[in-house]
Amino acid sequence: MIELWRGCANAWECDELGHLNVRFYIAKAWEAVGDLADRIGMPHAFQSGSTSTLRPTNITVRYLAEVRPGAPLFVSGGVTDVGDRSAEICFLLNHAANGRVAAGFRMTLGHCVPGSGQAFDWPLRCRRALEALTIDFPAEIRPRSLSSDRPAKGIRLADADRLGLAEIGRGRINPEDCDTFGVMMPEHLQGKISNSVANFVSGFPEQFADHATSGGTVGGALLEGRLAIRKWPSTGQGYVIRTGLKAADRNVRTIVHWVFDRQGRLFWSMEGVAAIMDLKARRLVKADDDTLKAFAEDVRPELTL
Repeated sequence: MIELWRGCANAWECDELGHLNVRFYIAKAWEAVGDLADRIGMPHAFQSGSTSTLRPTNITVRYLAEVRPGAPLFVSGGVTDVGDRSAEICFLLNHAANGRVAAGFRMTLGHCVPGSGQAFDWPLRCRRALEALTIDFPAEIRPRSLSSDRPAKGIRLADADRLGLAEIGRGRINPEDCDTFGVMMPEHLQGKISNSVANFVSGFPEQFADHATSGGTVGGALLEGRLAIRKWPSTGQGYVIRTGLKAADRNVRTIVHWVFDRQGRLFWSMEGVAAIMDLKARRLVKADDDTLKAFAEDVRPELTL
């Protein structure tokens, strides 16, 4: 692997759990993609006027260690597969001070036209450069509990209604959420969900009850997640997030989010494996018997990415 980014966890990037918010893990990996673009002969990929860019279609993340405010970090990465119009890239977000891996990322990057997103073949020079960066698939990135199924086709808002999925968020794609082409940046795929998931009562009843009193003793912690993008949002578009519980046991809960445009078409979806974290002890806690009974009533095993 080669180093593609180096920086730190800024205090303003950390959330109520006292560690780096999941959105900013992806933000740092996406800066590493920019460095990768330079190395494969696409230095203008993210600049206005570029005729080609890189855009992910799938992102899988495993969160392996906490990142607290101020921690020095670096991202290393390499290429695990090259196709005619896409490449699979793997990254590790590392603690610079002790070498511990904080997170692993697997991205499928498409080579595409900036405006339309239409994929087209790599130039020969880019393909050769990608192949020169080939690595073995890192063990840290292999999913533990996520589904490996292909993302479903044809999901519409009516499907969320039929399954009784909770509406946990709605809002707007703001100019500051978007890149130079007016398309939402990848970090906000996770960020919009992260900003809304506290409203998912049936998935995190312990956290919701905690906020009904003083708050700040427990929180939902994402352990791994998989994002699948169908249609990239652009500046000014509205969205709504519908969410359901796919599976749950005493240790973890598997949650599926569907994010739709205001016409009921799917922008992107996410499957996440999460748990409850004791914010004082800094450890994960198990669900009690009453919570497990409530989960059994709310689980929708048919939910898919």
